[in-house]
Amino acid sequence: MKSLNQTFVSLLRIALGNAERLDMVPTAEDWTQLMSMASAQGVIGVMFCGVERLPKEQMPPIEVIMDWLAVVDYVEQANRRQNGLCVKVCEDFRTEGTKMCVLKGQGMSVCYPQPLRRSNGDIDIWMSGGEVEVTKEMKRKFHNVKDRNLFHVSVTLEDGTELEAHFRPMRLTSKKYNMRLQQWVKKVETQQWNHMVELPERVGRIPVPTAEYNLVFILLHLIHHWAFEGCGMKQLVDYYWLVATLEKEERVEDLRTNAVKVLKELGFGRFLEAVMYIFKEWGMRDEYLLCMPNERWGRRLLKDILDVGIVSAFDLSDGKYGKETKIGKFWRRFWRLCRLFPLAPVEMPLVWWENVAWWFKQRMR
Repeated sequence: MKSLNQTFVSLLRIALGNAERLDMVPTAEDWTQLMSMASAQGVIGVMFCGVERLPKEQMPPIEVIMDWLAVVDYVEQANRRQNGLCVKVCEDFRTEGTKMCVLKGQGMSVCYPQPLRRSNGDIDIWMSGGEVEVTKEMKRKFHNVKDRNLFHVSVTLEDGTELEAHFRPMRLTSKKYNMRLQQWVKKVETQQWNHMVELPERVGRIPVPTAEYNLVFILLHLIHHWAFEGCGMKQLVDYYWLVATLEKEERVEDLRTNAVKVLKELGFGRFLEAVMYIFKEWGMRDEYLLCMPNERWGRRLLKDILDVGIVSAFDLSDGKYGKETKIGKFWRRFWRLCRLFPLAPVEMPLVWWENVAWWFKQRMR
């Protein structure tokens, strides 16, 4: 598994345009597993970019290429449908004068060299007005609005796509640090409603957050996935391309400096350093890194992400964790916290205990 992880990272380097050859040639069985890993990590379309760039002698078997290509075609078609739907949703809201923007998803895809190959999911929008007003607006527009949680209300659109309307785009478990975060969000939110980007194939324009906002938000989203649900390469690659394409922005050095300052003030300086180590390993140039990389914690973070993938880090009911007892799951999660909590020393323990309490409550009913 260790050598397969190394080959996976080597292929990802090629996909990102930072290498030309694999360090070792995988077997036919390895290629099948690499494709499964790419799917589990949410980067199957991105990784195929690496396959296409391989020299002829390192290409996978034709059967693997055809299977992989079929999945990539599905991802691209799904993105085309999602792009059109995104434009329609934004036009509907903005025609009525609603201040909103699209979080993550289709807005992040424009940072990619091949946007249609980013695996998509739900449509997440951020609406101004607060919890009560956003809930009221969504119930006015849709008849099947689901109960709200701490962040959003959601609705299933006619084609089955989930639309999540966020009234609170970010939240931290620590009251002290969450207060700092919400003050920062309030300071920059007015800039987010009118920052427009063109989606691929000129399907239309949508409002998305600025690079200044996303440098903080996408990393916190990554941390949220990592702590709550298991973080996949998808979230890391999103942040990679955001950081790698900052050069096109004005005041790029100010953007980098301010992002590091805000993230350190929120208690995530070491996590950011670990992520920068991973990006350096992927071949990112030193001048693009937001801060000095931390090799020790970067290695641990990357290993954890490769081992867990995009599954529930607090449930993990499938695969090799499926037969664990309740107490077994508890202790595995406890030791994961002990190994990794220095990456987010304030937030990680609070998040963990909050989720463990919920997990036991659900399973002791």
